Amino acid sequence: MQKETNETEDPRDEMKKAQKRFCSWAMTSAIIVAFVFLILDEKAIAKGLIMGTLFSIINFILLGRSIPMVLGQSVAKTRALGLTSILGRYAVLAIPLIVSNKSDTFNFIAVVVGIFSVQIVTIVDYTIIRRFFSR
Repeated sequence: MQKETNETEDPRDEMKKAQKRFCSWAMTSAIIVAFVFLILDEKAIAKGLIMGTLFSIINFILLGRSIPMVLGQSVAKTRALGLTSILGRYAVLAIPLIVSNKSDTFNFIAVVVGIFSVQIVTIVDYTIIRRFFSR
């Protein structure tokens, strides 16, 4: 049986598709750039970029899972769940920053760039790719 329209599709399915697309693009891009840095014998930058991107993906997935939890809740419960979600995701993002700051095997700046990789891919998708293919 064929789906009628996108309007009847579950919003969570759409979110999962977007997450899969953005996370796949972010990791693929990070692997390609990291490979270039490996060729240039910059292992710390390559490893930092990959680690930051992995934690960026984890953060994005956790964000996607927390949004449906707050829908339909009371204001007080929504605030508590939202705050817990933010603090938990910040704690997840602190892990690669602390590791890269304490270790010479990961480049701190590369980790920071990796942490923003999903956001960068999202911006590129909406500002460049969608405009180019919608014509």
